[in-house]
Amino acid sequence: MKLLINLIVTCMFSMPVMAQKTILDNYIQEGLKSNLALSQENLALAKSLEELKQAKGLFLPDISFNSSYTLADGGRNISIPIGDLLNPVYQSLNQLSDVAAFPTNLENSDEQLLPNRFHDTRIEIRQAIFNPDIHHNYKAQKSFLASQEAKRDVYKQELIKEIKTAYYQYLTTIEAIEIYNSTEKLLQELLRVNQKLVENDKATIDVVYRAEFELSDLNSQVAKANQLKASAQSYFNFLLNNNLNDSILVDKTLTGKFTEEIAIESLQNEALVNRDEILQLKYALSGNEQILALNKNARLPKLSLGANLGYQGFDYQFNNNQNYYLLQFNLSFPIFKGFQNKSKIAAGKIEIQRLQTQQQELQQNIKFQVIDAYQQVKAEKSAVKAKSAALKSAKKSFDIIARKYLENQITLLDLLDARTKYTNAQLELVVAKYDLLQKEASLERTIAIN
Repeated sequence: MKLLINLIVTCMFSMPVMAQKTILDNYIQEGLKSNLALSQENLALAKSLEELKQAKGLFLPDISFNSSYTLADGGRNISIPIGDLLNPVYQSLNQLSDVAAFPTNLENSDEQLLPNRFHDTRIEIRQAIFNPDIHHNYKAQKSFLASQEAKRDVYKQELIKEIKTAYYQYLTTIEAIEIYNSTEKLLQELLRVNQKLVENDKATIDVVYRAEFELSDLNSQVAKANQLKASAQSYFNFLLNNNLNDSILVDKTLTGKFTEEIAIESLQNEALVNRDEILQLKYALSGNEQILALNKNARLPKLSLGANLGYQGFDYQFNNNQNYYLLQFNLSFPIFKGFQNKSKIAAGKIEIQRLQTQQQELQQNIKFQVIDAYQQVKAEKSAVKAKSAALKSAKKSFDIIARKYLENQITLLDLLDARTKYTNAQLELVVAKYDLLQKEASLERTIAIN
């Protein structure tokens, strides 16, 4: 029963989320999966992860198999006077014992210094016992990995904003073309009416010429709108790594998130918590602090263990006469390096100060960005309201003037002027509506919310 209740609750909360998913949300997810620039950031992150694994591997022993076989001839020789030393002694012993037990004809030896047909086959083991460099390097790489991940997330947020902006720009051109098409129908009807009036001697031919001119001018504007549409379509598909000519699904039901007034201070605080740029600097600072600690500890001794297990001798004979083992403890203690480490420490402190200053500047800059983006959204909301009111007035005015023109109460110029104002009011409202959505996308990016 408890499992059943949990399942019902899960479904109740997941269904609205699915219902709220828009066409634009699907495009954003597609862009996050396929965008080439984001893929590069993911590859850079994968590289940083491998570098972290390399730093971690320094804690483990280094084991290798090595074998060498030496052939040599010539070079220096070592003379060993074995005969000169032992023959007289052996001769005296034979005389004393009255038995020829010892050889008295030993020859002097002349051995080549370089070993010939000599092999050394071994397994080498190297293990650090005390080395602060390995510890600090690992922590530094861990911080740099987190910084790279934050950098990737920064680009994600920027990509989301760019996809939204490109989509809104595309929708702007779509609705503008629809308005032009609607206006073209109106002008075509006006041309037809004027031609009838001329045929019935109720108007002069100039009204036909003026209507034809308006149609030609409108066609020019439509051509420009189609060019803007093609550019917006290509850029949007470029962000998604699609074919540049792929069609784009249109969603005219999009609304903004900031429908109510919100205190700027709360938005600023949210931005300071959410922005990945702050995390990126934070982890970069942490990594440089570890590098500084590494340089400060460079004066500490380093202790390591080395061991060799193998066979050594002339010709390949793996037996008890050739096997050996070697165990070494290596201690390294730096004494003087021409003040290089002192300079590295000073440079590290300067870099940390630079990052701390950059951190302070970033926080101030984010606060300013929030204020600027919020004020732009607020101003654009007012513009949308004003454009909506202007469109209502322009439509009513055009309807009245159109009726008067058909009743021959006003001139064609008055009608065309009213038509131009009505078309411009429609276009201005469309532009303002999608400009508002673009400004809200910038505010969402500034606060780092999706």
